[in-house]
Order: sequence, then C-alpha cells, then structure tokens
Amino acid sequence: MQVMKQTIFSLLFAALIVPHTMAALDMGVSCAVYATPDKPYVEINLEVAAGSIRFVNVDSSHVQAAVEVLMLIKKGDQVVNYEKYVLNSPVLEFPRALLDVKRFAIPNGDYELEVTCQDINDTTSTDHFTAQLSVHIEQALYLSRPQLLRTFRADNSDGPFNKNGYYMEPLPFNFYDRFATRLAFYTEIYHSDITLAGQEAYTVRYQIEQEKGNGIKTLISSGSKRKTPAPVDVMLVQMDISTLESGNYSLTVEIRDAANAVLQTRTLTFQRSNPFLQIDENAITEEMLAKQFVQSLQPEDLRFALRAIGPLLTNEESATLQNVLASDDLKQKRYFVFRYFVRQDPNNPEQAYLKHMEIARAADAKFRSGFRFGFETDRGRTYMRFGRPDDLIHVEDDPAAPPYEIWVYYNFPKTNQRNVKFLFYNPSLAGEDFIILHSNARGEINNPRWERVLYARNAGEEYDGDNYGDATRMKTNVARNARTYFEDF
Repeated sequence: MQVMKQTIFSLLFAALIVPHTMAALDMGVSCAVYATPDKPYVEINLEVAAGSIRFVNVDSSHVQAAVEVLMLIKKGDQVVNYEKYVLNSPVLEFPRALLDVKRFAIPNGDYELEVTCQDINDTTSTDHFTAQLSVHIEQALYLSRPQLLRTFRADNSDGPFNKNGYYMEPLPFNFYDRFATRLAFYTEIYHSDITLAGQEAYTVRYQIEQEKGNGIKTLISSGSKRKTPAPVDVMLVQMDISTLESGNYSLTVEIRDAANAVLQTRTLTFQRSNPFLQIDENAITEEMLAKQFVQSLQPEDLRFALRAIGPLLTNEESATLQNVLASDDLKQKRYFVFRYFVRQDPNNPEQAYLKHMEIARAADAKFRSGFRFGFETDRGRTYMRFGRPDDLIHVEDDPAAPPYEIWVYYNFPKTNQRNVKFLFYNPSLAGEDFIILHSNARGEINNPRWERVLYARNAGEEYDGDNYGDATRMKTNVARNARTYFEDF
C-alpha cells in the first residue's frame, strides 16, 4: 500500500557528478494517496529546480520560465488518467523554482505514475520520472504517506496548496538545505474508529533516524501524539532539525494501539545539508568566504560589526579582536566576522549577523557616548548580552547621588535566576556614560559597598554603623531611595 517515488539521492548524486547544464531539467516528484468520503485520490507534488530552467527576459528587470508537464497514470498499457499543461512561473526579478500540485481521483488498484517535463524555452531540456503507485483505501485503518513540507501557515483561502485550513508548500526533493531549522510533515489517518472500535485513544509516534549505512540507523529525535479514534484525522507536525549534521535520514510514522502494538507504519528518506554545523575553522577558505555575506561588507561595515561583536567576547578573544581591528587586512576581518556568526547560527549565519546588527544599532543609538559606540558602554554591553530589561527606573532627583539607573530582569535565563538587577551610575555627570556599579546576577560585578560608593561624594560620612571600614549601607534620609529601589523594585 506504500506509494513509491524516485529518491532524491540519485538526483543529488547525479548533480554532484555531472554539472548542471541547460540540457537537463532537474525535477523532484512526491506523491501520496488520500481519500474523500466518496473515493480515493492521488496527490502529486512537482518542483523544478530554478537552476535547471531557462528563464527569458520579460523586460529589463524581470524574467519568466515555463515547462510543459505531462502526468500519466497507467494500468498496464491503459492510461487511466492524465493531464498535459504548461506550468508558467510568475514574472520575477530573480529565478525561482517552479512548484505545482495535481490531484487525480482513481479507484483502488495498482498503477504506474509517469511524469515528464520539458523546458518551453529549450526543448532539448527534459526530465522523466516513473514510480509504482498503490491505491488501496478500504474500510480499515489507513495511514497516508507523510508529505514533507518546506513551510506551512494557517490559511483558510482556496488554492492548490491549501488543505484543512493550512497553506502547505511541499518539498518534493526531500532535501533540507542549511537554512532549514524545522522539518514539517503532513499525513492523514482513516477509519481508526472502525479498526480501533472500543479503544479510547491510540498513539501516533514519529521519529527521525540517521542512516549510517549497511542498514544501521541511529535514533535522533522522536515524538508522539494521542488521538481519539475517528473516521478521518489529520496530523501536521514539525520537528527541530537545526542540529542535524549533513547526511541521510529517515522519517518514520507509526500508529500504535492502546497495547503499544504497531498497526501501521510509513517511512521515507530525506537528506540534510548543514555544512557549518561542525565546521573546522581552519577549513574556512577564501573561496568559501567569497560566497558568503561577509564578502559584500565594506570596510566601515566590517569595523562596525567587529566592534559590535566585542561586548560578547571572552578576554582572549577580545585580544584577538583588537589585533584584527588594528589590521588593514579585510580578508582577516571578514574571516573573524563570519567565524563568529557561523558559531551563533550554523544554519544561517547571515541571519544571525543581521539580527545582531539590528540590536547593535539600537544600543548604539540609545547609549551612544561621545568617545565610543553605544554598545561599548556598560549599559550598551548589558543590553547586547541580555536584551532589553523588563523594567527600569531612572533617578536624577536624589540630592546626594549622581544620576543612576536600575535595570530589572524578572527572568534571567543566562544564570537561571529571577529578579536580576543591575545598577548603573554616572559619577562624572558627563553625558550618558553610565558605568555599572553593582549587580546581583551571578558572574557580574557584585559590590556589597555599592550604596556607600553611590553616595560617597555628597553623603560619604552618613554611613550606617559604627565602623567606617566595615559599613556597607547608608543611613536613611529624605529622597535617599536607592536601596529601597534596588531591593523592593
């Protein structure tokens, strides 16, 4: 009953061995059998890789492509159902893959599926796909073949990729590139109310295993959902694949009864590319950097990015950074920036860079000092490391203290603490250059005498206690509220 399809692996390995030319389309096809209340149908998803299609100019800034598609469902020599049509891309600024989905109602039986594509703008460029198609949905438990998705979102509108209140973009090549962080799949379950009559619930278990070769697999992750028996049930599941290394994997979906016996199972294979996950930093070559986002960064962009990284580095890395900043070698600067952000997000270092720069610019604008970037001040560094505080009090009307601020973080994941506070003050009264005086966050500056330091200039002798050397607190006085703010705010 399992629907067969051409595997992505033969396509990918062929692509690695034989460089793409305009003489051969590269298409991916996936299919699954579903059912309406009346009859079964087969859903065929098609993708034609953008790099294999000839796009032609529509005008000076837009291109378009088209392929002729022929889908045949055959039983022996007889064509049971077919469709021949031209699949046009939208008018685009840049080439993009062509996607399509077709659904054919067919009775139960065994068939052969054939899909042929030909580039309209280059008739010598074709691709052909065949697979055995098994359609057998009876009045018994049935689990459809999982359909891998590139993305999905809630959407009740009509459209070829819309189903059961969701827009679901298929992934016919079964290939997740380095930008992907989630694997999503869709499947349907029929007639569990008949097969599992009398059971209150059943379980759908799903798991990802890494293919090690020679039939050896390693379990990577798994999950499950409890379901109530029903005529029809649908599942839309996503799993985290951000830390999956490059390689071949399988996704298995099982239906288990109340006794945990496996009643139905479906397995498909997919490939994951995650080249920067465990990259050897010595293997970052000039050729690799030339293809990354850092190549387009100008000298001023690189200087800003490097200094925006500074607040988050260790002492040893900070020393290396200072040497890089002092150098005129742009390659060295690009290497440092790329290496830092590929550590932060191996799936999409450019996105990590853009997000960090957005925060850095906000910190610079808010905390800028006359002598340095805003993110290089104590408040700016704290903002960069821990984010915006949940609450803040700014005091300028305490007659015995210079201006000061208290930042409050109600939840502080960095140290698993609650109600973490930072106290900054401006003893020089110069601009906005507040410096950190005290914090109760583990690993940060902790100064038991902070209150005496804060009030040292105008009320230094009004300490609480008889011993000047041991006293840590100040006597209470009108408007002297720093201790109250810090402990009770």
